[in-house]
Amino acid sequence: MAPGPGAKELTVAKPEQIKDPHLRAEIERARDQMRSGDGTAAVHTLADAFLYMLRKKPEMLEVGVPARFGQVPMVMRWPNLGANLNRESVLAKTPAIEFIRDHFAVSEAITYYEFTLETAVAQGL
Repeated sequence: MAPGPGAKELTVAKPEQIKDPHLRAEIERARDQMRSGDGTAAVHTLADAFLYMLRKKPEMLEVGVPARFGQVPMVMRWPNLGANLNRESVLAKTPAIEFIRDHFAVSEAITYYEFTLETAVAQGL
C-alpha cells in the first residue's frame, strides 16, 4: 500500500550513507561482529564509534530534546543497556561510556548499532 498524500516515506539508514571513512569502517566492523555472533565486541566497537562522532561533532552535545523534567542533551538517548553514557561527562563536554556489564547479546548490540548508524546519518557524518 502506498503512503497517503503528505506522508513521509520511511527510509532505513545504511552504512554506505556515512561519509566519514573511519566511522563507516567502524560501523561495518560492528555489523560483521554481530553477524559472527559477538555482541560484546560489537557494543565496544559501537561505543568507540559513538564517542568518535561526539569528538568529531561536539555540537551534538548541545542539542537538547524534551524530557520529562526539562531538556536533556540529545546524545543521552544513547541506549543504557550496560554500556552507559555518563550524564555528568556529557554535561562537562567530555563524554564517556561506562561499561557496567562484561557481556552483551547480539540483540542488545543491534540496539546500539541502529542508534549509532541512524545518528551518524542524521548528523551528516
